[in-house]
Amino acid sequence: MRGNGLVRGVRVPERIYTVVLWIVSIIFAGFIIGFGNLLIGDLPQVEQNVTQDQFVETEKLQEINAAERALQEQSGSIEDKLDTLRPLLDQARSASRTGTETFEAWVKTRTATTNPAQDSELLARTRELEQLKANERAVQTQIDELENELVPIRLQLADLSENRYQLEDSAYPAFERAQFWQDLRIFGLRLLLTLPMLVIAAWMIWKKRQSDYWPLARGFVLAAIFVFFVELVPYLPSYGGYVRYGVGIILTFAAGHFLIKHMRQYLENRREVEAQAEQDRRKLVSHDEAFKKMAAKVCPGCDRPTAAMEGTESNFCVHCGMTLFDHCRNCDVRKMAFFRFCMACGTNAEDADQGNDPPAPTAEPA
Repeated sequence: MRGNGLVRGVRVPERIYTVVLWIVSIIFAGFIIGFGNLLIGDLPQVEQNVTQDQFVETEKLQEINAAERALQEQSGSIEDKLDTLRPLLDQARSASRTGTETFEAWVKTRTATTNPAQDSELLARTRELEQLKANERAVQTQIDELENELVPIRLQLADLSENRYQLEDSAYPAFERAQFWQDLRIFGLRLLLTLPMLVIAAWMIWKKRQSDYWPLARGFVLAAIFVFFVELVPYLPSYGGYVRYGVGIILTFAAGHFLIKHMRQYLENRREVEAQAEQDRRKLVSHDEAFKKMAAKVCPGCDRPTAAMEGTESNFCVHCGMTLFDHCRNCDVRKMAFFRFCMACGTNAEDADQGNDPPAPTAEPA
C-alpha cells in the first residue's frame, strides 16, 4: 500500500513536461545571459582607459626619457667594445699562460745541461714571455678603462630612474581618483542595465509564479540573478569594502525578513487550517499534493511526519487526526484515503462516501 508505485500521483507526461520546461527556462536564461554579456562586455570601451602616464608631467618625463636614451646609447657603445675586448683578453691570458709554462720547462732543461751557449736563447725567450704578458696587461688596461667609464653612466641612469619613480609617484593620487570615477561610471552603466532586470525579476517572482508562462519568466529570473552576481557584483566600487559588504547586509536582511515573514504566515495558516473540520481541511489538499506528501511520509493535512508503532498500521495522523488510510465501502479493502478510485474494485471513492460520515478510528485485525 505504501510503495512508491502507488503514491506517485503525478502523471508521467506531467513529470516530463516539468523537466522540459526547466530545460526551456535554462536555455532561455542562457540566451539572455549571452546577449547581456555582449552588451555589458562593450561598456568598458565607452571611454578610453585611464593610465598613470596621463597624469605625469610630460616635459619632465620627456627630459628624463631623452637623457636615459643618450646614456643607454653610450653604455651600449662601451658594452660593445667590452664584448670585443673580453675574448682578446682570454686569448692573451691563454697565450701568456702557455708561454710561461713553456719558458719554465725550458729553464729546467737548461739548468740540467748548464750549456753557456743557450744564454742568448734565454734572453730571447724572456723577452718573448714579457711581450705576451705586456699584451695581456694592455688588453686588461683597456677593459678597466672602459668599465670605469661605465660607472658614472650607471650612476646617472640610477638617478634618472629614481627621478622617474618620484615623478610617477607624485602623479599616482590624480590617476587613482580618475580611475575611481571611471570605474564608478562603468559601474553606473552596468547598474543601469541590470537594475531594471532585477526589478522585473522581483515582480515576476511576486506576481507570475502561478502564471502559465512562469517557465519563461523563471528563465528571465535566472538570467537576472546571474547578471547581478557575475556581471555587477565584481564591479562594485570597494570604498574600502563598505559598498560590497553593505549590499551583502541589505540583501541578507531582505532575504531573512522575507523568510521570517513567510514562515510566520505559514505557521498561522497551518494553525487556522488545523482548527477546521477534517472535511474542510481535505478540500484544501489537492490530489497530486497528497500523493507527493504521502510518498515522503508526511501528513497532507499538517505537514508533520507520519508515525506508526511497530507491528501496527497507521490510519490517522497522530498530530492532526486526518484520515490517511481507510477502507473501500464496497469491498472493504484498505486503501489510501486520497485514492479517487478503489484499486481492488474500482469503486469511485467520492460516490461511495456520498451521504456517509467519515469512518471512525478502528483497530486493524491482527
